[in-house]
Amino acid sequence: MKFSNIKEYHFNSDNTTGYLSDFSNYNPKIDCIKLHEETIAKNEISSGVDVNDFEPIVLSLYPDNILSSKSKNFEASQLILLDGHHRWKYANQINLVNKLKCILVNFKDIKVKSYLYKINLENDKFINYLSESDYFPDNDGHIGIYFRNEMYINKNVKNIYDLYYFKKSLQENNIITPILEDVIETSTLVKFTSLKPEDLIYIDHLLPPKSTWITPRI
Repeated sequence: MKFSNIKEYHFNSDNTTGYLSDFSNYNPKIDCIKLHEETIAKNEISSGVDVNDFEPIVLSLYPDNILSSKSKNFEASQLILLDGHHRWKYANQINLVNKLKCILVNFKDIKVKSYLYKINLENDKFINYLSESDYFPDNDGHIGIYFRNEMYINKNVKNIYDLYYFKKSLQENNIITPILEDVIETSTLVKFTSLKPEDLIYIDHLLPPKSTWITPRI
């Protein structure tokens, strides 16, 4: 896909520079946009909403491509969608992807964190729930759940994707609720091992909603 009339975009949240353009040259037969999260049904965009009013979606280049302030035109056939899954889905449903505005960022500028979650149980009941699900304290683990300065792992969970599907079950059962990343962590909050930026390239299925907090973002 060709991007033209590229302009620098400076994110307010950090010092990252992005590059503003649009999807006017998008061709779904040859251009690949890599998604990583499911959307939330209750947050789906209603019919009749004007795509022209959307904030730009944010996408990353793959590591072998780099944009700079000197770039006025650019071409890439593969991009990773970082922020804007609901907008992307809606624009596809009404066949107006070509109307989307976008901000491109270099892969090296991506930072991935886990959403913070508040627990909807008393602390002891939450810990009991974890133990009943075979999650036990083990600070030597690499993939797990962080709660009250302890890491809880399940030795049968071998990869981060299985961990995140356990997280999805916690959300669906209203045991945890996602909150904004910029709150102060307390003993009543829980978080999960974060994905690495490279996981966004190699992931082969969609993760549950609110799996990642990716910056830069609008």
